[in-house]
Amino acid sequence: MCNGLYNIIISCPNCGQIMQDLGLIQDYYGPYSAYEDQEIFEDGYKGYTEECCVHLLHCHACGWEEFRPMHRFTEAQVTHID
Repeated sequence: MCNGLYNIIISCPNCGQIMQDLGLIQDYYGPYSAYEDQEIFEDGYKGYTEECCVHLLHCHACGWEEFRPMHRFTEAQVTHID
């Protein structure tokens, strides 16, 4: 997700088309926000935790946008180690 290794496939609640993942919300705060500690972005989007990051999703068909918390993968899940 965040690093592009996995794709998010979520249907738009407005029109049903597949939404595009535009990445982490902090990438849109300012020119250096993507390089800052994610913990400072715990704000009104209510979803950022140690287990979740918040992504901006956009539907090109109807223009719907939403912020959605995404569960973070653990190292074991990514490398398939138990």
